[in-house]
Amino acid sequence: MGLLQITGVPFGDTIQSAASASKTGKRMYELRVKTVFSAAHHLIDYPGACQRIHGHNWTVCAALRANETDQSGMVIDLMEFNRLLNECIEQFDHRVINTVPPFDRINPTSENMAKYVYDWLAEHLPESVRMHHVSIAETDSFSVRYTAE
Repeated sequence: MGLLQITGVPFGDTIQSAASASKTGKRMYELRVKTVFSAAHHLIDYPGACQRIHGHNWTVCAALRANETDQSGMVIDLMEFNRLLNECIEQFDHRVINTVPPFDRINPTSENMAKYVYDWLAEHLPESVRMHHVSIAETDSFSVRYTAE
């Protein structure tokens, strides 16, 4: 489980954002980690096939941002960021998500899953970095991205 990716991006990942960052002098690092897990769920009060239990090979990508690196030239050790993402996700791997708190009380939609992972990671990361977004894909065609910005 887990793929690592790091990109140093000026303020965002668009050309417009890069131009804006160049004008203001603000630069930012964005680090991303990615993992895949298998789990089943069923949607509550959904008028379609997804109300029945079904499974996915979920892909989760988490990104954080920081303005500076530490003395070693790192924002955070990518292995540690990856370990945290996998620690959060392992509670769902090869399970029925509807049985795992808090999804035993709330609908296990991709939207709710993305917000949960984002909040969990934000609580467990050092204060020197900040979460930027979490993307969750149920399939290659359907994904959700949650960001607090």
